[in-house]
Amino acid sequence: MSRELVDLSPGQLHKLAELIHRQEVQKLQELQFKSYADQQKYLHDAKDARDKVYHVLESAQEMVMQTEAEKDTTKQHIAKDVYEYCTKGIGTSLQFIRSYNTRLTYLDKLKNHSDDLIKQLKWLNPATQEKEAQRLALEAGMYKKAALESAKKFQHFVPNQFSRWLKENKIKFEDLVQKNVAKLGFKGPFKNLDDIQKLQVYENIIEEAGYGKSVVTYSFEALGKVGVAVLVFTAAAMVWDIYTAEDKMQAVVRDSVNALAAVVSLEVGEVVSVAVEAGFAALDIEIASAAVTVIGAVAGFGVGVLIGIATSALLDLIFSSGTSKVKITDGLTACRVVPMPDGLQLARLVKHNYPDL
Repeated sequence: MSRELVDLSPGQLHKLAELIHRQEVQKLQELQFKSYADQQKYLHDAKDARDKVYHVLESAQEMVMQTEAEKDTTKQHIAKDVYEYCTKGIGTSLQFIRSYNTRLTYLDKLKNHSDDLIKQLKWLNPATQEKEAQRLALEAGMYKKAALESAKKFQHFVPNQFSRWLKENKIKFEDLVQKNVAKLGFKGPFKNLDDIQKLQVYENIIEEAGYGKSVVTYSFEALGKVGVAVLVFTAAAMVWDIYTAEDKMQAVVRDSVNALAAVVSLEVGEVVSVAVEAGFAALDIEIASAAVTVIGAVAGFGVGVLIGIATSALLDLIFSSGTSKVKITDGLTACRVVPMPDGLQLARLVKHNYPDL
């Protein structure tokens, strides 16, 4: 089956978010939780991921209508690029990020950036702010191109020789990252770099892996302050998939989940404890709490069998620090293994069943 991104209208994206959330709620209600409050936290995060999609879609559509009413062609062109950036980003997240916790992290960054762009555009007067209008047009256009590029890379991702080479040579994630820090001439550890430099490092790894050179212009004028966080998270997720693609533990985890798909209350640390421990050792992850696991770090970004606050929190920590040698604290909740909805498959159904939305 093709992994090509399904192009959906705003109404269809709204419907897709609704269907994904409905299935997530059904699966969460079948799980056994230690308390009602614990279950409500999971349900709240799933709902928050859906609501962020609604917010970004609605605010982007309102922005377009507002600029049309103002009849300012400069603002209309900027609004069009912002709108395409937002809708493409939403489509990619719904169809390729199956863990709602990780999707929520991505959507939170996208929402912050879209809100910032829309606010800047609202108060922009191109007649008296020519340079600011040019800068905002550059930023909006750059993110539209980046969103289109990210969608293509996600849909064409397959494990390749580079991933196998990393595993055969036992190259650790942090070594891969730090090597590219040095290659680009940056000084100090990755975690001390600014976001634009971190983005360059991750994009350099993606290019080295054979997935193409980035279209992004690495400058403050082109990327701004808020939106670069979206690009760093997206690029880092691709690098993480490249790094974990040939991990033998990935197959173990997937096989365990597939074999026990009916046991939706399967909790990490019980049935697949041996696989988890082996995964921890392979990725140099320091365990501070037996209740917390990072099987998501083994299984990859888009597998969609892992839920729990620790999943996205851990990935965000790894992505920002450039190392998998991170310490899991007791403040994070345990992850649970449960197959999440396939957004790409649901997108095809929405496209076919709701053509007029």
